[in-house]
Amino acid sequence: MNDFSIGDTVQITTGPMEHSVGTVVYFYEKQGKYLVRVGASMQDYYAPDEIELFNP
Repeated sequence: MNDFSIGDTVQITTGPMEHSVGTVVYFYEKQGKYLVRVGASMQDYYAPDEIELFNP
């Protein structure tokens, strides 16, 4: 079972994008990573331990 669903709003917890908020747009099953889109044109893959559900 996946930790997050497509459409979830998440906050990045590590790396240069730490504290950024984005939306899960894809789950790459082979690598077990989520594609998170931040803004209109930035996106990257993150492991489940690198993101958390966003709670404003």
